[in-house]
Amino acid sequence: METHYEVVAFIENHLNLPESMQVGSLIRNVQEDRGHGGLYEIAEDLTDEFEQKNKDRDWDGEFFESIEEFLIERNTLKH
Repeated sequence: METHYEVVAFIENHLNLPESMQVGSLIRNVQEDRGHGGLYEIAEDLTDEFEQKNKDRDWDGEFFESIEEFLIERNTLKH
């Protein structure tokens, strides 16, 4: 639940940025290509990916930094 909440909060915060700051992002592309329903899917996909990547990890205070780093990296489309 915590991971999914942080993913959704990141997506919403990103969508509230000025459009010029969203250009070239995964989230913006998903919204443009697949609409609002696509945002549900990308939230689930990112949650599952982060959870799988950190499946056996014992968190010691670095959860928020790790998920933010992961989401920024995944949201940046490589050209």
